[in-house]
Amino acid sequence: MASDDMKPAKGAMDFYPEDKRKFNYIRDAFVKTAESFNFKEVETPAFEMMEILTKKSGEEIKKQIFTLEKKGNESLGLRFDLTIPFTRMYISKQKTLPKPVRWYSCSRMWRYEAPQKGRMREFYQFSYEIYGSDQPIADAEVVLLAINAIENLGLKQKDFFVSINNRKLLQGILESLVDKNKIEDAIRAIDKKEKISGIEFRKELLFMPDEAFEELNRLLSLPFEKLEKEKLSKLAKEGYNELKQVLMLLPKCARFDLSIARGLAYYTGTVFEIFDVDRKYRALAGGGRYDSLIEKYGGEKDYVTGAAVGFSTVQLLLEDNKLMNINESGPEYYISPLTDKAYNLALSIAKKLRSRTSVEVDLMARKLSKQLQYANTKKAKNIILIGEDELKNNNVTVKDLSTGKQKKIDINKIV
Repeated sequence: MASDDMKPAKGAMDFYPEDKRKFNYIRDAFVKTAESFNFKEVETPAFEMMEILTKKSGEEIKKQIFTLEKKGNESLGLRFDLTIPFTRMYISKQKTLPKPVRWYSCSRMWRYEAPQKGRMREFYQFSYEIYGSDQPIADAEVVLLAINAIENLGLKQKDFFVSINNRKLLQGILESLVDKNKIEDAIRAIDKKEKISGIEFRKELLFMPDEAFEELNRLLSLPFEKLEKEKLSKLAKEGYNELKQVLMLLPKCARFDLSIARGLAYYTGTVFEIFDVDRKYRALAGGGRYDSLIEKYGGEKDYVTGAAVGFSTVQLLLEDNKLMNINESGPEYYISPLTDKAYNLALSIAKKLRSRTSVEVDLMARKLSKQLQYANTKKAKNIILIGEDELKNNNVTVKDLSTGKQKKIDINKIV
């Protein structure tokens, strides 16, 4: 057994071949979905200037950034999401890109936080964003892409649901309940509501008088249709009407939830999260609209909406639903040289066959019985035997490992 010092760092994981197959299965579904919506793949550096990462991130995220050792005058940190790197990329070509811009990436991020099931310090996300459109259909497309990506992995809409809200609606409501300088604190607390007890929720909002807290709880429990009849501020009404237009474009698995806030301060409109139906895990996906972010980073006023789908939580849900039974496919041919003189021919045959299929050549100089055992373990479909007789007669023996049938084939006709 390996010693503890041979384990990966806390909050990170190794991907053995079977783990990588599962990862690739999920990634390929995400990529296929993004391409079907005509999103184009981009990639950003793993690290960014700290001044860019921290400019509009909020205090909680600042504590979670993995910072790199300072070299000279440069302060660098590992990216914690792709929204800010995407924003930097977009601003640099904002004036020349045809709108709308649709970008995606499947890549890794880092956050220094306590690891738990479905949450790692080094993690992978499928992230995608639409730039240039202020229309409700753009928000709807972002939600629909996440739904389709999850469905393309075999999950059904009965297995998950979308909780959706609008930050203008929530902020407009809070303006009449808390001081202006406490609104962001209240939003972060509300975003935690489903993850903490009622007592803990009250502690998060101790700055609210009891009457205001009770009123907030009442409003949080109202269905969408009844909320419209409340005395809403101008900002709240604007958010309500925006959300109403988005909901009209979404399937029934999308549910209004006023407590969905998304903790990051840069969200400005529609926000959503997707959960498994039993709320067993953290959010499978989340995102929303952040129209002010481009301008805050020095670009021209513009519109952007986007989301990210997490690999870890999606895989956990797939495994719960027995949808991760991905069988390893072995090589089409396993070539077994039975004499030292056979290796040149084995490599020559392998080169020809590899132009159209998968081939593994024995590298261990083992006896035939051991090679057969290994070929079966590797799930090879056929084994090609090259011994003294085959070299003498200019042929090879090809054996089907599933049926046991074998035949002689002229070396010149092997391909």
